[in-house]
Amino acid sequence: MKNKIIPYNPKLKEFARQLRKNSTLSEVLLWEKLKQRSMGVQFHRQVPLLEYIVDFYCHELQLAIEIDGVSHDFKYDKDQQREHQLEKVGVHLLRLQDQEVKSNMFSVLMSIKETIAQMQHKDPNLNAEKTPLKSPQGDNSFPKKEKLTHKTVFEKLFSEGKTLKEFPVKLLYLNTSFPDAVPVKVAVVAPKKKFKKAVERNRIKRLLRDAYRLNKPLIFNNIEGNYAFIFLYLGKKDPDFKQVEIAMKTLLKAFVNKEFHEKID
Repeated sequence: MKNKIIPYNPKLKEFARQLRKNSTLSEVLLWEKLKQRSMGVQFHRQVPLLEYIVDFYCHELQLAIEIDGVSHDFKYDKDQQREHQLEKVGVHLLRLQDQEVKSNMFSVLMSIKETIAQMQHKDPNLNAEKTPLKSPQGDNSFPKKEKLTHKTVFEKLFSEGKTLKEFPVKLLYLNTSFPDAVPVKVAVVAPKKKFKKAVERNRIKRLLRDAYRLNKPLIFNNIEGNYAFIFLYLGKKDPDFKQVEIAMKTLLKAFVNKEFHEKID
């Protein structure tokens, strides 16, 4: 399959070259795992696309990988605009957390492998390795079809849903059904009363989504039926990712144990 050429601003070439020479620690660590077709496909570093430069890019899949550091916590709207523009020209953008790359490389690589496998499955003509790339933990992606957007389900969750708490996160869940038969659909909430600025709420929601994405195999591999989830942040201060992930993992295990009486190590 011929690679699609994505146009870019020629003025970005020199800036991209400088970025390669001054890579962050997380970029260096991940590049060691991506280079030389170690994932079965070819990645390049700091690639200009349109008016942007992405951290890593695979031309044959049109897959871009971005590592979000602390600075991205305050650029949510720009990040969303950037992602939207890239999607319009066919680029799939996978976002990773800087701290996640540094402290949990296994999960990061599983997420990348699963994304590659899904994209190759959609296009069987791609020349890439045929060995299955399934993680023993399951799928660590979080596609749009798993995001809860049904207004009526939202209302039922708050009026009829069961709850579990592990500070600073509260889980509301409801056994339901969806037309597309997705096992679990999820929404995340950061209360506006506690966090007046949108950038603060967006950062917290991003942490909740990432923590869920990395740990969702705990439920996908151990439940039956369909469920709607809402994760509500209870804290009054901005959390760090580790704090949110610990709470998330505890909640998901508690959910399975309570609903299905199974223990997870």
